[in-house]
Amino acid sequence: MFISISSVIIDDIVLPDGSTHMACLGGGGTHAVMGMRVWSKQVGLVANIGRDLPPELMKRMESAFDVRGLHLLGPQTVRAWQLFEEDGKRTEILRTELVDFKPLKPKMNNFPDAYDDLLGVHLHGEGADILPWIPFLRQRGNPFILWEPWQRDCVPESRNILVDVLPVVDCVSPNLEEAQLMLGLEHPKDILTEFLDLGAKRVALRAGAEGSYYADANGNYFVIPTVKVKKIVDQTGAGNAYCGGLAVGFVLAENAGKAVCMAAVSGSFPLEQFGAVFSLDNLEERAKERLKACWEVFQKINAN
Repeated sequence: MFISISSVIIDDIVLPDGSTHMACLGGGGTHAVMGMRVWSKQVGLVANIGRDLPPELMKRMESAFDVRGLHLLGPQTVRAWQLFEEDGKRTEILRTELVDFKPLKPKMNNFPDAYDDLLGVHLHGEGADILPWIPFLRQRGNPFILWEPWQRDCVPESRNILVDVLPVVDCVSPNLEEAQLMLGLEHPKDILTEFLDLGAKRVALRAGAEGSYYADANGNYFVIPTVKVKKIVDQTGAGNAYCGGLAVGFVLAENAGKAVCMAAVSGSFPLEQFGAVFSLDNLEERAKERLKACWEVFQKINAN
């Protein structure tokens, strides 16, 4: 079983031309578990939802992954504006007050007993919040644990938390802009080196249209290409899906190179529609085709 421990958010998306797409199913956890779903049918989401979650959004989740980890808590589901600019930059503005958002974070006492033999976990949250989850999860199959830092952690003042978190997770994956802000460094390779020096075992640095960068304590360093799709409709959640795919990739793939290419493929599927849940029709075949193409480019880029 592969799971994401994160959030479900109702996204109201505003595109550069002013057009809107309201009440889309989103959230870091929803996108991450769909990234996992690309490679495995045994995936689930641990998150809190409100009583206002539209029934059609719940049905979409039920059709795609295990929802026994969803816990009904309070009247409101977290809601956010997702504002896109011409250059692809996205600004998230929570419509839920922060004081109301914090109680909606997943709690261990609501964790389903059915998730007792885990293979991989995507943990999305502030470092201080996810630390207690590590020993809890290690007792449930000793899964591969990937930490995707929450945006609030990606500031210079939070640097000290890295020393506590990085050594106890199996991989960390911030995006490039967040990592630059946190560490005060610009070049991806310098950022990767700094994370490793701070105790990380593996680091996957996501850079949007530039692709991603990977390094680990074994001396591997890779540049990973993006996976091309016919038309980019919405970029929301691509990074989360990448992280979900990576958590599966490091369990199922024969090497780190294949694992990061699996992550890149997972990150491509959210681009093709609005909302986190994409079509599962011929998903295995489509994923294999994209992985083959990604692997070919990956080998050329990293030939030296």
